[in-house]
Amino acid sequence: MMVLEAHDAEVALLREGEVVCSQPGVALVDGREVLFGNDAMARSRLRPRQLHNEFWQRLNADPVTPKGTGVANQADLVYLQLQVLRSALPSANGSAEVVVAVPPTATSAQLSLLLGIAAEAGFRVTAFVDAAVAAASSVALAGPCRVVDLGLHRATVTTVALGRDEDGETRVRRSAVDEVPAAGLAMLVEGWIDAVADRFVESTRFDPLRVAETEQQVCDQVCAGVAQEAAEFAIAVHHGEVARHITIARRAFAEKAEQRYSVLARAIGAPCVLLTTQRARRPPGLTAHLEAAGHRVLPLPKDVLPRALAPHADGLTAHSGVRLVTSLPARLATEASAPASGRPATHLLCQGVALPLADDVRAGEHPAAGGASGFRVKRRGAGFSVVPTAADVRLNGKPIEFEHSAEVGDMVRADGLEFHFIAVVSRAPPHMA
Repeated sequence: MMVLEAHDAEVALLREGEVVCSQPGVALVDGREVLFGNDAMARSRLRPRQLHNEFWQRLNADPVTPKGTGVANQADLVYLQLQVLRSALPSANGSAEVVVAVPPTATSAQLSLLLGIAAEAGFRVTAFVDAAVAAASSVALAGPCRVVDLGLHRATVTTVALGRDEDGETRVRRSAVDEVPAAGLAMLVEGWIDAVADRFVESTRFDPLRVAETEQQVCDQVCAGVAQEAAEFAIAVHHGEVARHITIARRAFAEKAEQRYSVLARAIGAPCVLLTTQRARRPPGLTAHLEAAGHRVLPLPKDVLPRALAPHADGLTAHSGVRLVTSLPARLATEASAPASGRPATHLLCQGVALPLADDVRAGEHPAAGGASGFRVKRRGAGFSVVPTAADVRLNGKPIEFEHSAEVGDMVRADGLEFHFIAVVSRAPPHMA
């Protein structure tokens, strides 16, 4: 099954769970030249008046300025970017069948237009699916929750609930969706670029935002660092024959965005279970901010959409007319599966000493830790998860700011120590003749 994710921050085509093509929904139109995705982003500060980044959110026939070859309105840009994705397939002949995952804010008029545009671009849409509902259906739920996602110009908070259909099956359904314009990725990035520029002025007395080329260099490096979830950002700008460097901590980006994070937290409301997409996990400090507000944050995997939709492939690809799927069978909490390794962890190993795991264990309880507590280990269903309690905790080499599941073989680094999740097994005694 092939899935097309129609999201303005990340237009992606996936086949059998593998990414065929993924790029931001951004275009740069300059006469005959039309660039999309990362190519457009790489020139966004050099030619800002030629940049378009609202065509996926608007998804209508409104005119665009400036126009270009084959580009007169928002729909033209959607069509041309879909053509780019279609050309990434090994066979570009004929129509490619896709299930399209759409934001919960998509309207009937937008879906009708997208259906026609996709057909012209070489895609045959078999179904539209609410992306938030699909994501929630992949998680073992005990009750209602909210799905948090970030687009270029807004965050969305989708409330999903469990309910039984007429056949008695428990299904996930969307009950409400809220838009939070203040927490869009584009505005967050602008704030981080300003923070970097302030650091350059303070450290080198050079303002990189006064020169288009150096502003582009800052933008590229900020976006790349956020995407890689860097713990620290080393930014270099080259102007003339001079290279200038600064280092800025991830924490500084979190502080810069704190006001916008607070707006999002207020929109979410009372503490609840939050499912966060990969786009909502990348912004530095956002997950920590939501956890501090009392929410239990559960990260969704990058391949959540194909994983969630695969069990329903037959129904979604049946040729009985295109429909919008707004409910899917729920995965109930009692169905929580065992760890992917097949064997649950039993101990936390550090410096040759193994500490038995229980329902809630502080790293400081390990004899090698000397009382320092950089993280906690909590039992979650059949496995365990790591909850960081200090500023610099890394799971398998990557900094983490919120709860992550952990399995046998995983390694946590905190307070200068390495902790390994292991499974201790008992050897059966030899058979006595």
